[in-house]
Amino acid sequence: MDTVPQVLIVGLDDDEAALSRAGKSVGLAIDAMRNAAEAATALQRGAYRLVLVDADALPGEPADFVAGVRRRHPDLILMVSGTDPAPEFLIRLMRAGADDFLSKPVDGSRLVETLRAAVDEREQEAARGMVRANRELQILNKTLRDHVSQLTILYQMGRDIAENENWSDALDRFLMALVNYTRAGGTALLLFSEKETRLAVRASFQVEPAILSQSCQVLLENWRHNPRSSEIHTIESYRERAFDTCLERTKEWRFTVIPLRHRNRLLGFLFVEKEYASSLAFKMDYHFLNTIQTILAGEVANASYISELRQLGRFNQKVLDNIHSGVITTDLDGQVRFFNRQAQGMCQALGSKQPVHFNTLFRSERFPGDFYSKIVESEDDTTVMEILYKGAGDTEYSARMNITKMHDDNLNGSVLVAIFEDLTERKRLEDQIRRHDRLRVLGQLSAGVAHEIRNPLTGIATSVQVLGGKLKGQEDKVKYIRVILEEIGRLDEIIRNLLSFAKPARPQFDSCAIAELSHRVTGLLCDEARKKGIHLEVKDDLKHGLCRGDANQLTQVLLNVVLNSIHACGQGDEVKIVLRNEGATQPPATGFARIDIIDNGCGVPEEIRAHLFEPFVTTKTHGTGLGLAISQQIIEEHNGEIGCEFLEKGTRFTIRLPIETKKKPAGGRSI
Repeated sequence: MDTVPQVLIVGLDDDEAALSRAGKSVGLAIDAMRNAAEAATALQRGAYRLVLVDADALPGEPADFVAGVRRRHPDLILMVSGTDPAPEFLIRLMRAGADDFLSKPVDGSRLVETLRAAVDEREQEAARGMVRANRELQILNKTLRDHVSQLTILYQMGRDIAENENWSDALDRFLMALVNYTRAGGTALLLFSEKETRLAVRASFQVEPAILSQSCQVLLENWRHNPRSSEIHTIESYRERAFDTCLERTKEWRFTVIPLRHRNRLLGFLFVEKEYASSLAFKMDYHFLNTIQTILAGEVANASYISELRQLGRFNQKVLDNIHSGVITTDLDGQVRFFNRQAQGMCQALGSKQPVHFNTLFRSERFPGDFYSKIVESEDDTTVMEILYKGAGDTEYSARMNITKMHDDNLNGSVLVAIFEDLTERKRLEDQIRRHDRLRVLGQLSAGVAHEIRNPLTGIATSVQVLGGKLKGQEDKVKYIRVILEEIGRLDEIIRNLLSFAKPARPQFDSCAIAELSHRVTGLLCDEARKKGIHLEVKDDLKHGLCRGDANQLTQVLLNVVLNSIHACGQGDEVKIVLRNEGATQPPATGFARIDIIDNGCGVPEEIRAHLFEPFVTTKTHGTGLGLAISQQIIEEHNGEIGCEFLEKGTRFTIRLPIETKKKPAGGRSI
């Protein structure tokens, strides 16, 4: 085995051969590397005792290179050389882990002698450490025997801290027992938070708050600068800037700091208030506290992980409860084990306390029968498909579902995780888009046909009028001329309706009073209603009934709908126009003016209810079936809605129009 210490010099400009010869003269094997990359590779291969880094020759920050070497090779002697170093630079090197600094220039012989001395000093220190460790092992053996019973009890309390749901109570009992067993004045647990930027008291027993506050401040400001901070030390060492450990201290002290480190992460400190005259007195408690340090660090870490898991669980629950999709999971038998708030709102059966099976909630045309079993038995781990789910009153609604099979370690089997989103509104919008597309094409066709018909129709009407003039006095022939002209007039009305549907006039928006328009319509149609023996009235419950709209177009809509209701009624029936507000009623808040046209007539045949607002759909023997289609176009142009509800006897047409929002000018007056 090679006993000659190996030294690596990185970046030094001296002659490599000369350095090697000088090293051999003092019993050192010296290797020289010109750059950091070569040096890193050499350190991985060789068993070096000492590394000397020339800070002047390295590119970048030498402290970073030193820190990297220290992390990978903690037992190396690390020295740095350079010219005229600034104090800040030396501090950075010290924090990075450098053991010493050599000021340049330095000749080769002096350099190798300095390196040899550093290696010798480290070897002597290691030898002294082995002697000291052997002596301390003997003391440890005796001390451990003295504390076996105490350690057993405290270990049980450590487990209690990890397992007890009420961690705070278990921790308080632990600190109380620690004070009693060590005959200390008091103790406390100090924990870091916010990435080690804050140190606070987690629990304490018989320690004054002022002392704890001052101690937290001292530790927070100084522990990073203490090269022995991972060992048991004192608060007093910070004030004295001595940075010695309790086993090395020669002065008396009162406040002992026990670092709690888990997997190279400093969690906090166990703080013990007890007066020790010297390190010799402390050795009676050292091994006991050292064992407590190991146990408590693990339990604090476990408690921290459990707390983080609980917080993560609460966070996940909040996320799941606030997304717009339903989420459920099952057990191995297909019973729903978990569901979020949206799923409960969509599937009424989840609100009961009884177990609910997956197949009770969902049905698939792709997998008829036992839906759950067929999904579990399928080869695909993830399936996306359209399904039907049961909502309120066992009504089925369409949804898109993403189903994933997942192995559950607790149940030791596959469960389902299903995410489903209601498609009702999407399908309604898709139907509306398709309907608009059809109406657009139909409107274009209607406009072309109307133009092509109107021109020859005008010629026919003119010719018939001329023919009527020539047959004047021949009443038996003129009556046919009148019939032709009436039919031409009816055709012209149809053409005008087609053009209105195909190319509706743009509304001229102004302030409109809904009640005034309603009374105008009833005034125009009262004679028609009276002739049929129908009662026609307006019930006005509007608090705010001003809308932005085209009064003529809105009047046309009301005329179309009310006239349809009158035509559907017979002797003794009634038609009501009910006006009221929905939502906010006072500016500047927005709401709706709602107009209900209700009749108790014969109603609408079942076969045309779904197509009521489509063109050319009508129950009348005479008519184009364009009235409601044109009315729907007008209402949509006014950002409103129109719909129909089929009553047990009669119908209810509902029109909603946004109320007018009054704005205030700069002067503050309403306009």
